[in-house]
Amino acid sequence: MRSLFSGVSGIRAHQTRMDVIGNNIANVNTVGFKASRTTFTDVFSQTISPGSALANPQQIGLGVGVGSIDLLTDYGSFQMTGRSLDLAISGNGLFVMKNANNEILYSRVGTFDWNADGYLFCPPLGMKVMGWMADAEGRIGRTDQATMSEIKLTVGDVSLPAATQNATFKGNLDAAAQVDDSYITTMTAYDSLGRPISVAIRFTKTDDGWTVEYQHDYSDWVDNTDPSKGKQWTRAQFSSADTTLRFNTDGTLAIDPDNEESFLAELEIIDPDGAAAPLQIRVDFSKVTQAYDASAGPGASKSSVQIDTMDGRGMGTLAAVHVNEQGLIIGRYTNGTTKVLAQIALANFNNMAGLLKEGASTFSETPASGVPQIGTPGSGGRGTLVPGNLEGSNVDLAQQFTEMILTQRGYQASAKLVSTADDMLQEIINLRR
Repeated sequence: MRSLFSGVSGIRAHQTRMDVIGNNIANVNTVGFKASRTTFTDVFSQTISPGSALANPQQIGLGVGVGSIDLLTDYGSFQMTGRSLDLAISGNGLFVMKNANNEILYSRVGTFDWNADGYLFCPPLGMKVMGWMADAEGRIGRTDQATMSEIKLTVGDVSLPAATQNATFKGNLDAAAQVDDSYITTMTAYDSLGRPISVAIRFTKTDDGWTVEYQHDYSDWVDNTDPSKGKQWTRAQFSSADTTLRFNTDGTLAIDPDNEESFLAELEIIDPDGAAAPLQIRVDFSKVTQAYDASAGPGASKSSVQIDTMDGRGMGTLAAVHVNEQGLIIGRYTNGTTKVLAQIALANFNNMAGLLKEGASTFSETPASGVPQIGTPGSGGRGTLVPGNLEGSNVDLAQQFTEMILTQRGYQASAKLVSTADDMLQEIINLRR
C-alpha cells in the first residue's frame, strides 16, 4: 500500500530533521557555530489520470523527502572577553586558516594565539592564520590570494634607532635679565646608532637679544680641542651666521623679513670615533618668548625654555602586539615606537550557505559557494574586526525547541500512519478466514 511507504518516508524525513535539531542544540555554546535547518519536499506523485478539458489530473503522492539541509549564515551574538587576540567579525567574511595538511579552510572562530614557532594560530582548531607580512618599514604590499602567507612574528624583534633630526623649544626668556646673564636648557638626542647624547643649549643675554650656543657636555664649557679634557663629542656651533634671538616689544620672536626662517638653526654634532654619522639637528625657536615672569621666587631662574618636541629614538625590542579593526597587527616597542607587522586576511563568498562543513566550525569551498574573495577587513564587502570579542553560536533555542515539538508530532503521525496501514493490511488478510 502506498500509504505504508508514505509513512515510512515521513519517519525517515522527520528523523533527519530531529538529527539536525539535536546538533544545533548541542552546539548552542560553540564559538563561531552556524546552525542548519531542514526543509522537506514531496516526492514524485503517481499519476492516475492526466486530466482533460473536463476533468482535473488525478495524482497520488508517494511521501516526503529531505529537500535540503541549509546552512544559516546569520551572525551570532558577540561575547566580550577583553583578550586582545580574541577577534570577532562584524559583518561578512571568514578567517582564512591552514591546517596540518596545508589545506585552506575558513572559519568564524577568532580565538587566536602565538604558537611555539611564532605563528599566529587558532588553538581550538590547531590551524595557522593566514594573511600578509609587512616589510621592514611596516608596509603591507599586495593583499590577494597569491601573496597570502602564514603570519609569523620573531621573538625579540628589534626596532632600529633613528637619529635626531628635528627639535622644537618652547618657553620664556627673562626680559629682566642683565647683559651676560645666561640660561642653560638640555635635551637628549640620539645618534644614528641609538646612543643618547646630552645636548645643552645656552642662552646668553646681550644688548641685541639672546645669543645661542651649543655644547654637548654642558657641565664643562671648554673647547674640547684641549687634550687634557679627554675624548669628547666635537663641539659645534649653530651653522647660521647669526645665532641671536631678537624679540618684539610684545615679547614675541622677531622674524627677519629677509629670512622668514630666522627662528630656525642647524646643529651639527660629530662623533670623534666616527662610529656614528654626524648629527644634523634642525632646531626651531619659534615658540620661545621674552617676558617678565613675576611668579618666579627669589633666587629662582625666571627663564623657562625647554624642549617641546623632538624626533629620534634609541633601539627598542618588541614589547606587545595588538590588532585593530582593519586586521592590522601592530607591534609596540620599548623605545615607544609602533610598527605594522602583519595583516589578517578575510574571505568572502557569493553563497556562504554553499560552503561545506568540515567540523570544528570550519568550512571548505564548493562549486555552490563560488571561489573565495580574499582581501583585508573592511574592504570589498568584508566586515571589520572587533578585538576583545568572540562570536557565539547563532542557534536560537526558542526556535529549535519549537521545531523539535513539530518534528516530534510529525514523527508520531508518520508512525501512526504506518500502524494504521498495517491494520488495513491485516484486515485484508483476515478476509480469507
